[in-house]
Amino acid sequence: MNTQWSVIDHQHLILEPAPALAADEAHLWLASLQPPVERLAALAATLTVDERERAMRFRFPEHRDRFIAGRGLLRELLGAYLDQPAAFIRFSHGPRGKPTLTDQRINKLHFNLSHSSDRVLYAIARREVGVDVETLDRRLDYAAVAERICASREWAAFQGVSPEQTREMFFACWTRKEAVAKAIGDGLATGLSKLDLCFQDSNWLMQRARLVDASNREWSVLNVPIEPGWTAALAAPGVDWHWRGWRWNIL
Repeated sequence: MNTQWSVIDHQHLILEPAPALAADEAHLWLASLQPPVERLAALAATLTVDERERAMRFRFPEHRDRFIAGRGLLRELLGAYLDQPAAFIRFSHGPRGKPTLTDQRINKLHFNLSHSSDRVLYAIARREVGVDVETLDRRLDYAAVAERICASREWAAFQGVSPEQTREMFFACWTRKEAVAKAIGDGLATGLSKLDLCFQDSNWLMQRARLVDASNREWSVLNVPIEPGWTAALAAPGVDWHWRGWRWNIL
């Protein structure tokens, strides 16, 4: 299967239908959260009154602008898949805050998003989906956080990771756990340490991890190559799915 990233520009996505989305695939869209002023204004115009009020509550302008860009781009993207104007898209939230389309009868479309620094990653699928992206520039006490989020087996394996690989391995595992928690919708309720997804063997970064939830439903997660300095993961129910990705030029 081809899992290479393609490049698509803003005008093409707005003027042409979105790429065909098969039942056994997820589409990933990677974009910047720093559009030009004119583009940001156009994105802001697609937001609801509630969304604009939420944007205004951010203390710092850069955080406000990233929220506007992230929500506006999501609206444009879903609008392309649903053949609807971006401003017509309406969202609901699950019991634990996971956003969904208000009318799930429309093409049974599911989505999820994650942002880190000035990047946002969207996942679109015809099944539940979770995605997480992280910049490797984040400074953390990796061992302290890993001890808290890892299962006992994972934590034992993490302690054997070489210092040169600690950061990469930590974020690869972190994004897997976050993606699964977001896909399931209530995964964070039981804690990330309950999700045993990493360090199965020396080649685990290249492999899909599987798990079964409390309802005996099978899920799988894999790490997704983004670009140097970044890591990401994608999760969905079943093991029969694959992904395609686009770098979205939003200028």
